[in-house]
Amino acid sequence: MCRLVTYAGPPVPLEALVFHGSHSLYRQSWAPRELLSGSVNADGYGIVWCGPDGGPVRLARAEPIWYDGDLRRLLSTIETPIAQATLRNATPGLPVDRAGVLPFVREGWAFSLNGAVPAFRQRHMRALRTPLSGERYASLTGVSDAETLFLGVLQGIDEGRTPHQAMRAQVDAVAARLEDGASAALTLVLSSERGIFTLHTAVGDSACNSLYHVDSPAWAPGGSVFASEPLDDDGAWTPVPAGSAWTQHPDGRVERVVVAPSD
Repeated sequence: MCRLVTYAGPPVPLEALVFHGSHSLYRQSWAPRELLSGSVNADGYGIVWCGPDGGPVRLARAEPIWYDGDLRRLLSTIETPIAQATLRNATPGLPVDRAGVLPFVREGWAFSLNGAVPAFRQRHMRALRTPLSGERYASLTGVSDAETLFLGVLQGIDEGRTPHQAMRAQVDAVAARLEDGASAALTLVLSSERGIFTLHTAVGDSACNSLYHVDSPAWAPGGSVFASEPLDDDGAWTPVPAGSAWTQHPDGRVERVVVAPSD
């Protein structure tokens, strides 16, 4: 499973998002505490933030985050009001290359998945990609479950669903295909200049991946942060309930959202 951090609120340096705290995202690359599977997150890292035009800018590498000694200095020069940062712990059977490193970016949106569709390539890839339009299918660049779900979410938004409804429809599509006894932890994150939309859930009897929330931390007054693991020892971090949906508004406000099952 992957580790992720999201931020919305007054502009902060990206350095804080990745390197802040005694248990920073950077440290979680080799010393995570709450993975459901695997032991390190060294198969790549990705960061997405708002560019000058409001659209997402992506930095992604298919290598451990500690390989780049210049990264901290680079991120200290970039301030942003909305961002996602992820570490990859690749699903067995998927290639370790840049095409699989989250967050993905398309059409003004950025997307991350913490979790995996079991036996995706062997049993579910073709069926989950079949509903995609010809144009979206042709835009696929890899063989990951995350990219497949992302394009399905974008198609759902085009059809009139809200971001949370579109994500829920993809989770329900996965649930409908899984065999008896199969399960999957699926935390989906979608962001744009409109805010960050998170669906924290699981299919079957799987536990949800860990996820925590804090409002207005000392390093980002007025902002909101969601993270797979608390970034420091501040007792204000609270666990995010399983099966819940959230919006981080651009001004830092956090709203819990009720999302009905898809049709």
